[in-house]
Amino acid sequence: MPDERLEVYYDGTCELCRAAADAWRRDDSARRLDLQPLQAELPLDAPQRSRLEEEIHVRDGSGWHSGARAILAIYRRLPGGWLPALLLRAGIALGIADPVYRLIARHRAHLPAFLLRGRGRQ
Repeated sequence: MPDERLEVYYDGTCELCRAAADAWRRDDSARRLDLQPLQAELPLDAPQRSRLEEEIHVRDGSGWHSGARAILAIYRRLPGGWLPALLLRAGIALGIADPVYRLIARHRAHLPAFLLRGRGRQ
């Protein structure tokens, strides 16, 4: 359910991941996200660190989600996140969101974080 608080675990050593987390934090006016770098203390039921390092993970009342589904859960909780959520849902249904997400995640160290910087600033 998108009304509950969502725990978000991202790679705090990745510039692109930090920029995304900063943008989500700025957009999260209702404080529905609990953004944590995975280098912080993790819950006991967390997936193996190697899996956490491969892609973003979130935890809600129904358990852990990763990759495109994790991003979908994030945007479903953000004001104005309906369009990215709609596109992600369509991409997941078509089977393209997960492969695209994994491709981006594998190459995130080489992608410019400036793509996300400045979003939401006035």
